[in-house]
Amino acid sequence: MVLGGCLFATLATAAPELRVFGVDEDLEQQIKLFVGAPSHDTDRATQRFIESLPDLTKRALAAVGYYGAEVKSNRSQSRDGDFIDLRVTLNDPTLINIINLSIKGDARKDAAFMRNLGGLPIRKNNLFVSADYEAAKSRLIDAAQDLGYFDFDFTESSVRVSRRNLSADITLVADSGERYTFGPLRYDQTVFTEAFLKRWTPFEEGDPYESGKIAEAVRDLQASGYFKSVRVLPQRDPRYGKTVPVTIELEKKDNNLVGIGIGYATDTKIRTKLTWSRPLLNRLGHSVELQLELSKDTQNASVSYKIPRRKQPLTNYFSIDYGLRNSVEGEAKSFLSTLSFQRVRRLSSDWQEALFLKWERERYTVGNEDPDTTDLWLPGVTWSRSRSKGRPFLTWGQSSSITLLYGSRKAFSTVDLYKSVLNFKYIRAVSERNTFITAAQYGAISSNDFERVPLSQRFFAGGDRSIRGFRYLDISPRDLDNVAVGGRYLEVLSFEHNYRFRDRWSSAIFVDGGRAFNNFDEPYSVGAGVGIRWQSPVGPFRLDIAVPVSENVDSRKVRVHLSLGPDL
Repeated sequence: MVLGGCLFATLATAAPELRVFGVDEDLEQQIKLFVGAPSHDTDRATQRFIESLPDLTKRALAAVGYYGAEVKSNRSQSRDGDFIDLRVTLNDPTLINIINLSIKGDARKDAAFMRNLGGLPIRKNNLFVSADYEAAKSRLIDAAQDLGYFDFDFTESSVRVSRRNLSADITLVADSGERYTFGPLRYDQTVFTEAFLKRWTPFEEGDPYESGKIAEAVRDLQASGYFKSVRVLPQRDPRYGKTVPVTIELEKKDNNLVGIGIGYATDTKIRTKLTWSRPLLNRLGHSVELQLELSKDTQNASVSYKIPRRKQPLTNYFSIDYGLRNSVEGEAKSFLSTLSFQRVRRLSSDWQEALFLKWERERYTVGNEDPDTTDLWLPGVTWSRSRSKGRPFLTWGQSSSITLLYGSRKAFSTVDLYKSVLNFKYIRAVSERNTFITAAQYGAISSNDFERVPLSQRFFAGGDRSIRGFRYLDISPRDLDNVAVGGRYLEVLSFEHNYRFRDRWSSAIFVDGGRAFNNFDEPYSVGAGVGIRWQSPVGPFRLDIAVPVSENVDSRKVRVHLSLGPDL
């Protein structure tokens, strides 16, 4: 008896445990969060808590649509512990019976605003949840603010719940008032003319206000390459009436920008990329960039001059590019000079079109053959699009590009040539830690004299940007001296799984396969391996270790690939 007394005395000093019966885990959590922890200061305080539980629990359940619930509570003490038992009978839930939703004012005729009505989280015959009702009101208010209906207000907002019929009737009546417009634009800077900066601003004075246009202006001005910092500040003030003046504060980048990049692969060894750019050459926004790329077998030098066009200059511009490339791949040697003129413009659905005219002169030697020189004048077009979601880790991404070009002897080219290239890459995160990446490359060349098609236009595969586990550009048809000479066609597929095991660290497992070939009975080359990823500020740093696994490969040499840059 003494031991029993001591036990119950101990239990009396500890907080009793709340147990809930008759509901699932989600509703149990909802109830416990709402009612709070049992009090154990005094027996009287605990008793008051128990007496208040039925009412508190009904309020908690009403918030998620169960207005007809029945609740009983009692306290039980035993050798197993001190418990407060809450027994719930949910009964039928309360459903939405009527939704009376009405919008008055200018927004009633605004399709962009009215589209929000279809996405509200309240539906007839659905469970009535008070949080969804409040979310619907908040969504309408947010949409009104985004579209410039700053006087938007609910003239009536009510919910009538019938506990007898277990139904809820919702009434929401709002008056949007007039839509505000953009007021005068003021640019806080001294470098550019106001006329030039207005070309980068997706709205003008007098346009209907839209917060998305503010975000677009920031994004475009930052992406222009001219500015170190961009701030777009709407000026909401009653003294401006129904207009919103906008101040745009800009800080120009340094006159000269220098960058360096380093990569490594088993075959190419260390490769280095140096860039120098002058983002602003004049008040018209012209810019220039020089690049130098060096590796054991390849050296590139190029200069690019960019001229923004009048409308939407971020995605609409002219460019002039000149480059020199010297490469030695085994017994194949090439020296290439290129000059191209491009007109780039943005199409619908985020597609970008680049129309170009390219001149290429290449002097090349393959094995013991005599050197050959070709000239190509290649008009062509590239359509490309890249979209993604998630930062810094992409949750979804897709990039596509199609390039078509043509050369003719009648238009000063050495050979007749038609070439098409397709690239596609897809990224999908299936959970917080697991991401799948797949990529495909396809290419084809049609020519009346393929033997004279220069090496730079032929297809090769292999390396860290193609089929890992193989030497760089080593997969292709070969001549009698076993020298890779490039193929008419290209097929490459890649599959990769990334698993994020720490904040910025991921592991990877991948398999790549494909071929550069002339005949369709050529076998595929397949490589596979593992890797590690670190998410740097400029994109993932990748270390891959790969080995050939296809049957047509004699050597199983392990190859290391290092790369840095965005996934898309």
